[in-house]
Amino acid sequence: MVRQQDRRDVMGRALRWAAGAGMGAAGWPGIAWAGSGEPAAALPGGGLEIHEGARPAMVLSAQALAALPQRTISTHTAWTDGVRKFEGPLVTDVLGAAGAVLAPGSKLQVRALNDYVVEIPAEDFQRWPVIAAWTMDGNVLTRRDKGPFWIVYPRDDDRVLRDAKYDHRWAWQLRQLTVRAASR
Repeated sequence: MVRQQDRRDVMGRALRWAAGAGMGAAGWPGIAWAGSGEPAAALPGGGLEIHEGARPAMVLSAQALAALPQRTISTHTAWTDGVRKFEGPLVTDVLGAAGAVLAPGSKLQVRALNDYVVEIPAEDFQRWPVIAAWTMDGNVLTRRDKGPFWIVYPRDDDRVLRDAKYDHRWAWQLRQLTVRAASR
């Protein structure tokens, strides 16, 4: 099931507990107080580098990605047990924030920290709400658990997505997205 969700709900309970326990945000990497007096959500480390054509690359910070509208996908994966709840922005919103567009027939080349590369057809992003997840079950993804960002499909919402060819598109430890123009 996919639904819009306020990003502050993701880590809110844990941060409220920490504040109530007298720990505060001081000394906790990635946690800062928002102007409203509420603790801001913890964020993943790093950012995403976005490339399109001859334009200079743009790096979107974790803060910029967290400021985008967030989506939640609850689904099974080929790498985890049971249904997991992922949160992050739509990949199309990430590209849009960098001024990049996935035109019909184009592909998105995704590169991971270990230089794993996969090309994903633009049609995937038009057909399904694919996200760049930065949390799983309310916890910020780390390199140890496929973070800082993981391409996540709503696998349980469409039987087609259970095919192994889609499993290979679930790239994790993302560092770079490159829009490749449609071949003529």
